[in-house]
Amino acid sequence: MSDAATVDELLRRLVDQFESPYDFLRELVQNSMDAGSDRVDVALYVHETTGGEVVFELECTDAGAGMDEAIIDGELTRLFASSKSGDRTMAGGFGVGFVSVFAWEPHAVLVQTGRQGQAWELLFHADRTFEKHALAEPFEGTSVRLFRLGRLEQRPQIAAAIRDSLWRWCRYCACDIEFTDAHVGRVERIKDESNGTEDPLTAVHQVGDTTVRVAFGIPPHVVLLRRGLVLAEGSPTQHLARVAPVLSTSFEHLRVWADSSALRTDIGRDHVIDDVGRRGVEQIVSELVVGLRDDLIARLEGMASASGPWTVEVHANYGYLHAHLACERDSIGSALDKRGVLRRAIGGATSVAALVRRASWGVVATVVPARAGEPQVAVADRGGVPVLIADREDAGAWLRAWLDTFDVELVELDANVRAVTAAAGDGATLAGLVAAILVKAGVASEVCVGSFDGPADQVWGLQLSADPPSVVVGVRRFAADQRVVVWLDARHVLVRAAMIEYTVRPLVAAATLAFAVVGTLPRGAIDLDDVADAVDELAASAASRPAEGS
Repeated sequence: MSDAATVDELLRRLVDQFESPYDFLRELVQNSMDAGSDRVDVALYVHETTGGEVVFELECTDAGAGMDEAIIDGELTRLFASSKSGDRTMAGGFGVGFVSVFAWEPHAVLVQTGRQGQAWELLFHADRTFEKHALAEPFEGTSVRLFRLGRLEQRPQIAAAIRDSLWRWCRYCACDIEFTDAHVGRVERIKDESNGTEDPLTAVHQVGDTTVRVAFGIPPHVVLLRRGLVLAEGSPTQHLARVAPVLSTSFEHLRVWADSSALRTDIGRDHVIDDVGRRGVEQIVSELVVGLRDDLIARLEGMASASGPWTVEVHANYGYLHAHLACERDSIGSALDKRGVLRRAIGGATSVAALVRRASWGVVATVVPARAGEPQVAVADRGGVPVLIADREDAGAWLRAWLDTFDVELVELDANVRAVTAAAGDGATLAGLVAAILVKAGVASEVCVGSFDGPADQVWGLQLSADPPSVVVGVRRFAADQRVVVWLDARHVLVRAAMIEYTVRPLVAAATLAFAVVGTLPRGAIDLDDVADAVDELAASAASRPAEGS
């Protein structure tokens, strides 16, 4: 292949490698910043022609140090052929940034530039040949103007593509960038002022020209930059694969904004090179995430232990922090179990480890902030059912799963802690016989019958308080030596049926309820054989009474 053919092929590849034909705007903005310009103006003009078509003119102008003839000949035009000489060579450097303008397929490109008193104009044709002329008038900075034939109805699409490209790649640049759609007289400033600082949970590393901001926020997002110019953008999985082994559990809510001269792209600008510079930035990200975890825990501990009023605003912030803690629990590990990140309804902070110790029945209840001061909360807490301030969203799958690892169930307060109204008459008599069985079996010290508040969905409950009477239902933990007071719900269908049966076969009715209580205790808490032996003993005693009285 001839030298000319080789250069043609290289030019084609350089142009074709860009993802979008409008990516050349990123390259021109970078060239402007490299030239020291603090401003870049991009404008789209439409010129009418006599043939029914229009000429689109896309102009990019800066106020940086322009080019003198040495730079033009040594860098800008190295890959292009002079219209006069036809000579070109691949020797020396070349400006990939400028080559990218041909991805737009312009019919002509006009470059005007000036430096240290020199001023030049270059006209590039569609076949990549060019003409160079010295300008008599001084020229400051550089102007690149692209011309392309088209139809007027294409203008909105072209304008939108220009705008999108500038926002995608250049919105964080320190220089001022404006896009003017001259046909409709619209001027837009391209600037995102957030710079990754919009998330409340943020950690920052800033040394030299490297700034890395890491945040816990939604949606997860990573943007890698060099001098404010976007190099790569997307999800943590896409751009932080190297640190996935230590950070992947954070990927669900990880936001990274990293700007460093250590980050470099390949010649096509579509891939950040995996080198020592990138690995250094990734190490910074990893360290900042660890610090954010510590900060998250410290904030929650401070909130949970605060003595001030628990307002709606406070709870909203508390819930927000807990949502992020849910993503980090696996990464933090068992050390989190001892940290006081949960708010008790009676006030003060508690840890999961402390909750497990206080949850006598294997149940932790939740109540919304507005009900934290209700008497039922204090009754439950004294009776071995600690109560947390939480709404339905707080008490989601993550907190339930966390407590479930300790065989502790998270429930709503009203679902498991209920007031009781004692029953009289036959209910009390039946309770006495059930008690005789359960006391002998080592299950309870007393059995009572009453009506529970709430739905009649539980046969029995364990007494939390005698004054006022209240019970906990659906216990998950029970020790045989606790000798508790058992209440039966007189409204439950099984208890109602037993009361009817009691008038005919009292021991059968009582035994049915005794087995119903023990059968729903946590597995292994009580041996059913002990209940059967107690029933047999009472049956034998009842059978022997007539003989003793004769």
